[in-house]
Amino acid sequence: MQISTNDQLQKALNEDLKKMASLGLRAVVNDAVRRVFTATGTGVVLVFGHSQPDNDFWCGVKHYGSGPSSRVRIRRTPVAVVKAGPKRAAVNRRRRGAEPARGSDLKLT
Repeated sequence: MQISTNDQLQKALNEDLKKMASLGLRAVVNDAVRRVFTATGTGVVLVFGHSQPDNDFWCGVKHYGSGPSSRVRIRRTPVAVVKAGPKRAAVNRRRRGAEPARGSDLKLT
C-alpha cells in the first residue's frame, strides 16, 4: 500500500484510529521535525513513524503506562485505487468544445 504524501498518510492513519473508539484518541498530529505522527488519548500517547516497515500495519510505540508491551500494531485499511479511464476522456471532450459524435451523419461545411 503506497501513499505518496505525509498529508495522505496522516489522513489514513486518522481514519484507521477512529475505528478504535475505545481508546478515545484525538486527531493525529504530524510532527514533521521528528518525522512521526502522534495521537493522544486517555492515559496513552501513540507515536507512528512517517515510514512504516510493514505495509499492512501501522507500527508504533505506546507511551504512558505502557509497561513491557509498548509496541503497537494496527491493521491498515486498504486504499481504493481510482482509475481515470473513460471519465478523463469525457472531461477532455468538454474542454475542446462540442464535437459531433463519432460515426455521426453530420457534416461540417
